[in-house]
Amino acid sequence: ERRTFCVPCQVTMASIFQQMLGSACSTMCMSGRMAMGIPSVPSFLTTEGLESDARDGEETEKFCEKLGKSLCQMVLGLVMIPVCMGLVFWNENNLVVNEATADLVHSAKVYKSCVPNPSATGELVFVACDLYTPHIARSLPSPLSPFLDDVSAASISWAIEIFQWKENEEDDCEDTDNGGQKCTKKYSYSRAWVQAPVDSESFARPEGHGNQGTELPVNVDSMGSVEAPPLSVVMSQHGTPDGGFVLDSNLVSYLPSVDLGDRLKSSVPSDGNDEPWGGSGTLTPQMLHSNGEYLQTFTRSPEIGDLRIQLTGQLAQEATACGVQQRTEGASSEYIFEALPPQKFGWFGKKTKPLERLEAEKVSQEEFTQRYHSENQGSAWHMRFIALALMSAAIHRVLSPLSVISGAATHLNKWLCGLGTVIKDAGHCIIGTAATLIALVLTTLTIAVAWFAVRPVASLAAVAVAVCMKVVFVRFHHKQQQGKDDSYVKLKA
Repeated sequence: ERRTFCVPCQVTMASIFQQMLGSACSTMCMSGRMAMGIPSVPSFLTTEGLESDARDGEETEKFCEKLGKSLCQMVLGLVMIPVCMGLVFWNENNLVVNEATADLVHSAKVYKSCVPNPSATGELVFVACDLYTPHIARSLPSPLSPFLDDVSAASISWAIEIFQWKENEEDDCEDTDNGGQKCTKKYSYSRAWVQAPVDSESFARPEGHGNQGTELPVNVDSMGSVEAPPLSVVMSQHGTPDGGFVLDSNLVSYLPSVDLGDRLKSSVPSDGNDEPWGGSGTLTPQMLHSNGEYLQTFTRSPEIGDLRIQLTGQLAQEATACGVQQRTEGASSEYIFEALPPQKFGWFGKKTKPLERLEAEKVSQEEFTQRYHSENQGSAWHMRFIALALMSAAIHRVLSPLSVISGAATHLNKWLCGLGTVIKDAGHCIIGTAATLIALVLTTLTIAVAWFAVRPVASLAAVAVAVCMKVVFVRFHHKQQQGKDDSYVKLKA
């Protein structure tokens, strides 16, 4: 029975080595070992050596199971490779479109003041103004609003965390002498801030790590936000709600989200009921006080069930925007920005993306465009590194069967004084390095091909320049060689 467990996958270490070395070499090796009195077939070359007993609390993975999983990983890797190539093509095409969209900012009409000109209606305009945002802090939940009653913003968000015990599970795995792997689960416990209560009854060892009786407050959502009314954020001459340009939701989304901890009141007046937070129930403003960037229910060290609340807001004092000027109704100002529709560019009918963009400070048209280009390049490089990482993972999965086979070198420890582990580690290192190098080459070639597809003119121009430089270099080198040959006279006897 111990010899037949690996029959379904029809793979044994003996068959692997016999395929690599050939039946003739195997026969010679067996004969030599028998002549020397050494067992003809080491136990690790038989299916008997691939079996091991599983112990309580341990999971043992046999060689055939590892090899079968690696073959599945190889198939997954082969699927991932073309997906990564498609991602690279999309990224390069997206970069070209984004760069063409950024160039449209140069064609915008620049306002020297923040007073809308009716004659510019329907045109692409560029404006830098002060920013007005309404007072919305009073709309926060009652336990929070007293701490920010004088703050105006486009939106204010909050997030509540609760102090809880957490269970951390870790698999401690080691390779076995039969080519498999033995894993033991280890549990550790720590206290941390989390966004939702943790059920400690499901812990492997709940004793001393209880979260019983602690909950989030019943009168405040764990996460939420309040938004300014539509068309209430305005760019104007002196930061007033009228006489300027109304921002739509798209432009408002460009406003940065900043921490409001430095704007929080330290505490609120007592209402006669100074009962502290008890770990659950209703939260009142008197149970909270500010400390740094948080509102919290504790004064020194947190205990299980304590709360802390972070508030952030979208706000700015000034802004620069580029968009199409249009009239609007039902707002404090009669003009609004809209997105410029996609425009055709290049020789092949490509189209830009809609242009409507904002910076949360006053900048020039040139700096505005430069920041737009820098953001496009940064996003493109970020995606290139992601594609490289995914390609490397894909290649590593394709080579995973070799990694499993190299892991079987631990069987040689009995005969090579532990060198089998060194061989295994060296094999894994070589396979990992090869996967990374192959991924780098494939990603680079894909980017080059993508450039020819999305930037044919620029790519052909670059190739022409490279060919010309090569021709010039070859001719210059040839003339130098001729000069050396003509510098002496060959004499005949």
